[in-house]
Amino acid sequence: MPRGRHRHSPPLHRLLSPVAVGAVALACAGSAWLVGEPGTRDGATVVLRGLVAASAVAAVTGAVLLRRWDRAAGRRVGDLKAQQASAAWRTEERQAELEGENEELRERRGRLERKVRDKRAELARLRSEHAALLRRYATAETERARALEEGRRRLELDAAEPTKELPSSAADHRLSSGAPTPLTYRRANEALTGLTRNARAQRGPHRARTALATPLPPAPDPAPVPEPRAEPDGGVPDTGAFDFFGRGTGSPQPEDAGDPEEAEALEEAEALEETGAPDDTGELLVDVPDDEEERAEDRDHVRH
Repeated sequence: MPRGRHRHSPPLHRLLSPVAVGAVALACAGSAWLVGEPGTRDGATVVLRGLVAASAVAAVTGAVLLRRWDRAAGRRVGDLKAQQASAAWRTEERQAELEGENEELRERRGRLERKVRDKRAELARLRSEHAALLRRYATAETERARALEEGRRRLELDAAEPTKELPSSAADHRLSSGAPTPLTYRRANEALTGLTRNARAQRGPHRARTALATPLPPAPDPAPVPEPRAEPDGGVPDTGAFDFFGRGTGSPQPEDAGDPEEAEALEEAEALEETGAPDDTGELLVDVPDDEEERAEDRDHVRH
């Protein structure tokens, strides 16, 4: 229950003052009509009582007007309070919206700051890569210029040096009298050995391929071996042995003339020469005895 000055309700508190003024005015007017001698009809008394009644009516009218003004003022105060509450509500709502926008702006600012940091890091990396590329390009250009300068310098040195001419003839190790020296014989021996070795190395694979690829024809009847002709005195046989020192004292020595297998191989070779059996490439194979080929090569080399 309310106590003290708050024990009355607001509407009764508003009505108390006008009602009290009207009641006092009416009480005063009634008491003015009741006071005095009854039955007196003089004019002064009537005027006085009329003035009191008019003042009472004026007081009641003032109380009504005051009540109306109070009600209008209350309505205005209520409207102002409602407007104030609405403004406060709108202010709070706007404040909440601004706080939300502020949070969004803070988040966006954070994202933008992160993007800016990433872009700055990428820009720094690109700058470092660009600087490294420029350094490498400068190094490559320096090396290229150095290489060009070195090549130009070498060309100038080569152009300044006299051109070495090749000797018009092969080196001659013979003495002034024309006699050969031991070095000449050694060179000739090495050349002949190399020629013989190369000829054998080249004939070996070729013969093996030919023997594997070409079937042997049936062996003909053994031909009679002709007897060797007697050479005239002082003549040099065509198949004589070569003498390295040019004295021509060597004589041909048949190698295993009595070997039947070698005689049979010789007969087969002669039969192949007569028939002209082609090899894989379509050419005729003519087998020449090794000793005769080597002797012919030796004679040609010594002659040259």
